[in-house]
Amino acid sequence: MKQNKGAMMMKFKAVFLDFYGTLVHEDDDIIPIICEQIKVGTTVSCSIQEIGSYWWKEFSDMFKNSHQRSDTYRRFSYK
Repeated sequence: MKQNKGAMMMKFKAVFLDFYGTLVHEDDDIIPIICEQIKVGTTVSCSIQEIGSYWWKEFSDMFKNSHQRSDTYRRFSYK
């Protein structure tokens, strides 16, 4: 951080926006911790990589399907 006339200035490498345009924080550091907590709390034998892969597949499928449903809704609701 650089100081500028008494104020702290942060230098950013990048700015992330999600698909809604919301400013977000990169989640690469927190996802493995969450997956580890899920692993500890389950009776199913699995790795944190399997949990992360499962989550990403489910999230991606819901994202893709939600767009299709909203597009279908728009086509039929305005006729």
